[in-house]
Amino acid sequence: MSNDLPLPNPERFGLSSFADILPKRDPIIGEDPGSLAAFRDGMMRALVPFTPYECVVAENLIDIEWELLQRRRMRDASLRQIIHTEVRGAVMERERALHDERLDAAWEEFIQAGGKEHEWEDPFDFDRDAAGVLADEVAERSLSHDPGAEAAVHAEIAEMGLDPVKLMSDAYIKSNSAAMKHDEKIQELERRRREVKRDYDALQKTRPIDGAIIGG
Repeated sequence: MSNDLPLPNPERFGLSSFADILPKRDPIIGEDPGSLAAFRDGMMRALVPFTPYECVVAENLIDIEWELLQRRRMRDASLRQIIHTEVRGAVMERERALHDERLDAAWEEFIQAGGKEHEWEDPFDFDRDAAGVLADEVAERSLSHDPGAEAAVHAEIAEMGLDPVKLMSDAYIKSNSAAMKHDEKIQELERRRREVKRDYDALQKTRPIDGAIIGG
């Protein structure tokens, strides 16, 4: 009977685990260094594959879970980049508007002082470089992972007359095409995960649970 069959022992083959026979996956730029190995080790410990075939199926499941995580990270990174661009552009527009307001005020003062239109010369130019530095700085802080810094820049953006929610909404709309591609892949991966997990659970149910492990 299947319950009397012994489980294979990886030490017979010079292995500490049957997972050792699986090929190592090379890292890809953009992944957190070393995170894949730690993720795989943790998942293998959670899945506890006992046989070589269980290891192969478990590895497929781990690959799917890993790609799901990376797809979500890529989608979010794309959205964050667009938000950065939106915030930068909004700050630049605000700085330009403030410059124009100051210029209008200077014009009114000039006219009220008896100045003639043909004598008018702009007293100051728009400092695009300085505005760009400010816009870059605010945009960078808008992506901060620190909750306190995030709250502070949200308040700062609101004080500028900008709506953080609208900026996020605009970014979502502009990222719709890229986000949709990632979301479609995420849905496919989630379907594959359910299928592979079902197969893995079925494999575990057929284990020879009462058998002794084969010795070396």
